[in-house]
Amino acid sequence: MVTRQELLEKLQVAAELELATIPPYLTALYSLKQEANRAAAETIRSVVVEEMLHLTVVGNVMSSIGGGVSLGQNAVPVYPVTLNFNGVPFEDRRFAVDLAAFSPASLETFLSIEEPSTLRLIPFRTELDIPEPTVGDFYMSIIADLESLNAIDPAALFIGDPTRQIGPDYYWSSGGELLPVHDLESAKAALLQVIGQGEGAWVPGDGGEAGFGEPFEVGHYYRFKELSHGRRYLPSDDPAGLPTGDLIGVDFTQVWPIMTNGRQADYIVGSAAAQLNAAFNESYTRLLIQVEEALTGTPKSLYPAILEGMHNLSITAAELVSTPVEGDKAGRTACPSFEWRQ
Repeated sequence: MVTRQELLEKLQVAAELELATIPPYLTALYSLKQEANRAAAETIRSVVVEEMLHLTVVGNVMSSIGGGVSLGQNAVPVYPVTLNFNGVPFEDRRFAVDLAAFSPASLETFLSIEEPSTLRLIPFRTELDIPEPTVGDFYMSIIADLESLNAIDPAALFIGDPTRQIGPDYYWSSGGELLPVHDLESAKAALLQVIGQGEGAWVPGDGGEAGFGEPFEVGHYYRFKELSHGRRYLPSDDPAGLPTGDLIGVDFTQVWPIMTNGRQADYIVGSAAAQLNAAFNESYTRLLIQVEEALTGTPKSLYPAILEGMHNLSITAAELVSTPVEGDKAGRTACPSFEWRQ
């Protein structure tokens, strides 16, 4: 039988897993010359918005059972992050998740991250272990733990201060509804939304077909698959196959040639890239501090995190990815490093 503390530790891993996916997706988004890749930009942005929603959901669940998420320096991943997929059908499969430009290779990585339940996933940040076969299975195990503890004593489990919950008044987007958590049913509803948006498991005949063919109604895996193949899914398509709907304009040549897994130490001190990346990291650190504050007792901190923090990151990143790396013989431009800045 899981304990409350063990469940809180598992939820913290879930928060770190969600946090680990956001920088690679944002880096690919920042690298796009968006006038030529508007559809790709909108798709990736939609996934990022939902990953932020998932992180907030995890924070709400932690608060509901008397805990609090931590997004400090120890939770920030160092890239490349290695993902180990173990078990059937991809035994001992390993790949690195990079901060890299939008490309067929980066899309393949995103598909591997988001692929539904046929894979067995154990990612680590250095080290971040997910003790279940897939991300969806991991969240289902959290639901099972909540059910087990709730069955013992419902009044003793959901003891968190309801004023710490982040509700729809503090987070609005087209990326799903943010559900405050106060009991088992609301916790399950919130976590099932995370599973549905992420893996987007779809079995023909279960009513899920209506979502296909409508942008951003399919799960993350299928959105990336649409970009990879340059077409939307039709309701009649088999999700295990290729999309056959409308063409999507994707131009892999209209992308900034950013260096992969750039670090602050890679940029010459005093250079434009070094100054911009330092400013980016400062904004990123401030954003994480604000999100943690929002999820641990000050919901209104989410306003500046989303409205100002994400906006400031985008402005700095746009200048950064178009800035040549001084002394780089390959002619690459700078890559935001998403490092914690003291």
